Amino acid sequence: MSTMRDHVTKAIYDCTLGTFDDIKARHTHPLGEISKEEIRHIDLASNWEPDFAFVHLFHLMLEAKGQPPLWSEFDQFVETDRRLEMFRADRAALQDRIFREELEKIKTRFPKAADPENKAQFLAKASLDWRIGNAYYGFMREMYTAVALREKGLNVKVHPLADANFRADGWLGRNILSVFVINPRFKVADQKRAEQRQKGRKKAVEDLFPGNQFGFAELTMEGAERFGEFHFPSQAAIDEVERSLRRMLNGSS
Repeated sequence: MSTMRDHVTKAIYDCTLGTFDDIKARHTHPLGEISKEEIRHIDLASNWEPDFAFVHLFHLMLEAKGQPPLWSEFDQFVETDRRLEMFRADRAALQDRIFREELEKIKTRFPKAADPENKAQFLAKASLDWRIGNAYYGFMREMYTAVALREKGLNVKVHPLADANFRADGWLGRNILSVFVINPRFKVADQKRAEQRQKGRKKAVEDLFPGNQFGFAELTMEGAERFGEFHFPSQAAIDEVERSLRRMLNGSS
């Protein structure tokens, strides 16, 4: 689509790790005090991949705000930006579908429940907010990684189309960076580190670029232990992927 084909990434290159410290200090949890257990069963929400990709949305917010956005800025931006009509329609249709399914479940299980419509509407919106919130955390983690590596002197670039279409969270020359978090929900049997990508949802970027024309660097993290907080790479993880990228730039394995 022309909106993202013509997109120019600039704002993130002016950010520092201090920018993220400020964002963390002002951050609010996407769902406040709601328990994830209330919405875990809603697969329509947890598996939602909108046609207007989440990464497109957050990159538009990034450029509009001049820095990575706060979660509290999300709703107003989505409702007022004319470029997001597709996303708004997609979310509204899915929220209505979840509402109808949850309402039927509530009426079946609790025929005497008071105001089941209100509960179903709450679950529908909350489950989608949680899905969007998870995508937001992933986007922020990728932007943090790019900025951390740039502060180390590596001219890492990012673009929403590279991410959405090619699973490239960043690149440096002909070397592609992936930021990967192991998701226990999708975990399989124990494997070697090189196979850890199979434990998560994200497809490996190497699968999209067969051959040896590109180098690949992967920053792998364990899943977050607490919900509602940013989960950024450790300094050790940043240092490790920095060494990997520098080796590739120098032509060594």
